[in-house]
Amino acid sequence: MRLLVPLIAALVPLLVTPGALAYFDVTPKIAFLLIGTALILLYRAQNIRNVSAILGAQVGESNVGRWWVALLAAQWLSSAIATGFSTHPALSLNGGNWRRFGLLSETGLLLFVLFAGAWAARDRRNIRTLLRAATAAGALAALYGITQYFGWDPLLPVKAYQAGEGPFTIVRPPGTLGHADYFGAWLVVIAFFSLALERLEQTRWLKVAALITTALAVFAIVLSGTRSAMLGLLIGAIVFIIAGRPRIRARAVGFSLASLAALSLFFFSTPGSKLRARLHWSLEDLRGGARLLLWRDSLRMAAHRPIQGFGPETFVTEFPRFESVELARAYPDFYHESPHNIFLDPLTSRGLLGLLPLLALCGLAVWAAFQLLRRRDPLGAPLAAALVASLVCQQFGVLIVPTALYFYLLLAILVATAIPTQNLPDSSNSRWYPPCAFAVAILLAVFAVRLVVADAALAIVNRRIDAGDAMGAAEAYRTVLGWQPAGAGSDLRYSRAMQQLAVHAPLFASSLMARQEAIKAGIAATRTSEDRENAWYNLATLFAANNDAASVERSLRNAIAWAPNWFKPHWTLAQLLELENRHNQALAEAAKALQLDAGHDPEVTETWKQLQKIQRAP
Repeated sequence: MRLLVPLIAALVPLLVTPGALAYFDVTPKIAFLLIGTALILLYRAQNIRNVSAILGAQVGESNVGRWWVALLAAQWLSSAIATGFSTHPALSLNGGNWRRFGLLSETGLLLFVLFAGAWAARDRRNIRTLLRAATAAGALAALYGITQYFGWDPLLPVKAYQAGEGPFTIVRPPGTLGHADYFGAWLVVIAFFSLALERLEQTRWLKVAALITTALAVFAIVLSGTRSAMLGLLIGAIVFIIAGRPRIRARAVGFSLASLAALSLFFFSTPGSKLRARLHWSLEDLRGGARLLLWRDSLRMAAHRPIQGFGPETFVTEFPRFESVELARAYPDFYHESPHNIFLDPLTSRGLLGLLPLLALCGLAVWAAFQLLRRRDPLGAPLAAALVASLVCQQFGVLIVPTALYFYLLLAILVATAIPTQNLPDSSNSRWYPPCAFAVAILLAVFAVRLVVADAALAIVNRRIDAGDAMGAAEAYRTVLGWQPAGAGSDLRYSRAMQQLAVHAPLFASSLMARQEAIKAGIAATRTSEDRENAWYNLATLFAANNDAASVERSLRNAIAWAPNWFKPHWTLAQLLELENRHNQALAEAAKALQLDAGHDPEVTETWKQLQKIQRAP
């Protein structure tokens, strides 16, 4: 446990395997967490001793340990119930491709947090070990994110996280978390964890190393351009200053002023041009993109299943039917993978049964923070600041597995720190330990192996498609189908890639096989894809290549059924109907497309104008 818990905490956010796995920034993290949790489950005696102790732990008159364990159990139970009543049970169980945070992944995460929190509460030195692991991982990732900003990246193509042209080119370093928003949200916790570690370290160079990590994390957050993380960092810093009541020393003031001056000089220097471009983009979008309308529409969606929700990981599939015309017009061709809010996410997926335990867990963490501050614990101020900063930041984001891991670890550390070690009873009551723990460990490990094997096979598929080997890609994809868990599949991705190969393959045999594979996978994608509207639209394009007008129309109308306010199938259907001389229907669909597109795409406007001219012609 002393090695395994900090190792998992350190490596889950860092693991990326570009080239080896198709979803290289998602699958390795989840697989490592699940296999690590499976191994922890085998420490039966130690887990019984630690969790039995925390179940009997009290702070004053409050049995905080039992509350902590009970709320974690309620969190899992809400996910299990929501999965059982899900509109797409397999998807909710195994998770979608974009973050793989279904019931099985959440089970592994919550079990890890339970045992890690109990282990940390057992001995204050374990908290320091856990903070050291997190801080070391944060320092490495922050350095990597900084080098990404300056254009040096040994793992990923720099163009993948750049946008814009010329002087308005921005760069959003994703670090090892796949996107700058997730990277920034994670670094917010790291910044305050390292401040907490500095207060626990006794050696001067370790204290300095912890403070350097804080500086690196702050700089990397600024370079990432993540506004929610910067807001959380600012409010967290205010809480840290107020709660900690530090002595204002001339050296600290001088260092702060020098850092601010250096950051200002950097901002106006040549290397700071991408940061200035990011500020320009932000000023043009002060409302934070689609979030206000997205939150409103998410609440409207949640009202349809307020108790149990639609099921974990179903937002991508279900939300398009609840998307408003206003949101569609503002962002006509935008993919909304989540509500981008830490509380709306469980509300839509698990209903009130999922939201209430999360709110209670946050409330328990706030209570623990106040206990630490009241007794002037040195960890009180940095941990309270971390909690506030993370909650502020996550009002504009969504938890993926690494950020969820650190959010729950933060709550666990707060509770563990609030429990005095002398209040822990020396108990080894094994009644609570599930007799099926070994079976759960096997289940988590098998799920992790299936994810890795399927993902590795999908990476082979991608390489063979790039090489123009349609037959080899088809053979490798059969391996993917044999190993990938049910729910979200890769059929849509595979179908599109094979269709592109069919167009560009130099050999007729390769082109024919690629086209057949594209159609077969395209049909399957209408059952397995998270974004069903895209799957149906893709199938329409495949049928169009075969001049099958009836199947094209049927596919487009199914795409409209899944996403009524997406302009593209309306626009394409209008063109098809006009080719069949169904002019009035075509004009109606073109008018609908024009309304939903809101003038963003000139070709949509041009189609409507052409149809208007035909109507006026004698």
